[in-house]
Amino acid sequence: MPFITVTTWPNQTDEKWQELIEEITATVHKTIGAPLDKITVVVNTIPQTQWGEAGVIGSNPQFARLSRLQ
Repeated sequence: MPFITVTTWPNQTDEKWQELIEEITATVHKTIGAPLDKITVVVNTIPQTQWGEAGVIGSNPQFARLSRLQ
């Protein structure tokens, strides 16, 4: 059955991870009818020092601005 992987930065509380997993599970169940006990959600976290966009490392204090420049 569905196996969903989310990859993001590790900047959330356990409560927020729980909420994310619950919401994804509920959406998959509602959308495709998969049984709740057959839906698996895995959250992988990648440190900001190992993530980049537009050539800018995620830990750069100017990341939000610099990674959006064209």
